[in-house]
Amino acid sequence: MTLKPKLSDYTEAEFMEILNELFAGVSETKENAEEYVNSLVDHITDVTEHPEKSDLLYYPPEGREDSAAGVMKEIKEWRAKNGKPGFKTSVAS
Repeated sequence: MTLKPKLSDYTEAEFMEILNELFAGVSETKENAEEYVNSLVDHITDVTEHPEKSDLLYYPPEGREDSAAGVMKEIKEWRAKNGKPGFKTSVAS
């Protein structure tokens, strides 16, 4: 998947693909797997603008689900509370 410059450029399903890939583990056969994971983490941190930065992914607080779905829920709630745009609406072709 091509990474996009803003969270609002993604549909929720597209962004969930990125989170799922990160949580499921990038294939060790993928060339430069560690570098790729780092680039995904940096990208998620940048586009979400969440104040927890990478801790959002690695160190969820008590009560938050430690999963792609838990991260997605937190991103959506935080952005809504802070007046940030959400995900783009998917358009059927």
